[in-house]
Amino acid sequence: MQYTLPRNLFDELVKKVGKESAEKFASSIELFLEIIQKESSKEIEEKKENIKATLYNELRNELATKEFVRAEINEVRAEIQKNNLLLKVLIGISLFALTIFNPNFIMIIEKIFK
Repeated sequence: MQYTLPRNLFDELVKKVGKESAEKFASSIELFLEIIQKESSKEIEEKKENIKATLYNELRNELATKEFVRAEINEVRAEIQKNNLLLKVLIGISLFALTIFNPNFIMIIEKIFK
């Protein structure tokens, strides 16, 4: 972006130092402003890239990865299988206890073994 001095400021410079000196001074100021603008743009771009990289690294550490999710799912599946086995054992013990302590079952067993 090209910077230029405002016309009224340039006219004041012409009155004070003459046209040739005012043109040199104005071009020097414009060049200086252009250099500042380019350097600022470079610095902004560098900071933007640094922030982007930092944000990416922080988010990568916070978000669950596919491997992590798969590992958690496998752990849950293993726990469910273990709980299913325990549930089957408890149901079997309960049925066995209900059968053994049932008076009708006891009568049938007594009749069989007499």
